[in-house]
Amino acid sequence: MIALLSLLLNFVRPTPRRLIPLAVAVTLALAPAVSGCGSTTTTPTTGAAVTTTPTRPAPLPGAVLVTGALKHPFQVTIDQLRGMPMHTVRVTFQNDKGTEHHTEGGVLLAQLLGPTVLATQNKKGDLLSFVVLTVGADGYRAAVSYGEISPDFANKDVLVAVTEDGKPLSRPRLVVPGDVKGGRYVSDLVELHVSRLTPA
Repeated sequence: MIALLSLLLNFVRPTPRRLIPLAVAVTLALAPAVSGCGSTTTTPTTGAAVTTTPTRPAPLPGAVLVTGALKHPFQVTIDQLRGMPMHTVRVTFQNDKGTEHHTEGGVLLAQLLGPTVLATQNKKGDLLSFVVLTVGADGYRAAVSYGEISPDFANKDVLVAVTEDGKPLSRPRLVVPGDVKGGRYVSDLVELHVSRLTPA
């Protein structure tokens, strides 16, 4: 899979930022064959083919589930993330220990969740109704709106990080540059749950 991604990137190199989601989408489109989280087809006694798509894939060890308002749910392992185009940011944030400074490397959340992945509707500004709830292994949660990460709006470099200060992370970490406090830095990331907000 990583070899196929490298071939695609070589084809489009130099890779404009807006084309990177295409390469990521190709990688993730192949992931169901590896992780078992794609559609399955069964043939009932009538002979007609029926396709069923699980609403929540069974997680692989160490994988991040991507669920919710998507065309197809999927999961991505840290090794798959490491094979995708990397982005590096320097961050400073405050927590109960004081002020931290780090260099984080990983995949832009906007590239992992490109517009073609979302279950959008043909409505003006529909992308701005989406929010991503990020979940850590300990159940800790923090939300990021799609408008924050979209290249057409705030274009914030929110990362699913796989390295910190040049050292590999054992599990991905959500990184939100520009936040004064580190409350949205979700460690040991296990799920990205996408929702569309609607009025009550």
